[in-house]
Amino acid sequence: MSRATRRSGFGLVFAGLVGGAFFWLTDPRTTWTGRAGADIVDAIRQASPGTYVGIAGCAVIAFIGVCLMMRKRA
Repeated sequence: MSRATRRSGFGLVFAGLVGGAFFWLTDPRTTWTGRAGADIVDAIRQASPGTYVGIAGCAVIAFIGVCLMMRKRA
């Protein structure tokens, strides 16, 4: 594979890691914004499926990037 494929792999791994960090930091459980109110339990129950799907999607993107980086030249 060419250098462009490896560079694309690095980009996908980076995008997967940044996306996973975004989903983790914006989850109401972490409350990094400091806006933990009385309805925090409801917010966690509503946001949890989206957080899990987002992190899983980012993990798939990062895995594809690792696969591209590991390919040998033809």
